Amino acid sequence: MDQANNKRRHLRLPHRANVKLIAKPPAKTAALQSRDFSDSGLYLKCQMDTLLEVGSLVEVQVLDIEDALVQRARVVRVEPGKGIAVEFLGASDEQPQ
Repeated sequence: MDQANNKRRHLRLPHRANVKLIAKPPAKTAALQSRDFSDSGLYLKCQMDTLLEVGSLVEVQVLDIEDALVQRARVVRVEPGKGIAVEFLGASDEQPQ
C-alpha cells in the first residue's frame, strides 16, 4: 500500500504471536494469532466468524510473554473469516466500570 492511501497514525510491523482475546459482554475467551501490530493497535487472525462488532470492547494479552500485561482495546474493523483489528485504549478512552 502506498503512503498516499495509508492513513494510519503508526507504522505496522509484521509480528506473529499467540494472543488471548477476552470479549465482554458476554465473557468469551479465544486464543488467536496476531498478524501485525503498531503503537496503537493489533490485527488478530480469526478464521471463524466472530460475533464481535465494530466498537466492541475487548482485552488482549500476549501469551508468548510471561506475565504479559492485559491491554484494553476496541474493535475497529471486522473482516469475516479473516480477522479483526483492535485499537488500544488509553487512560482517557477507558469507560468507568
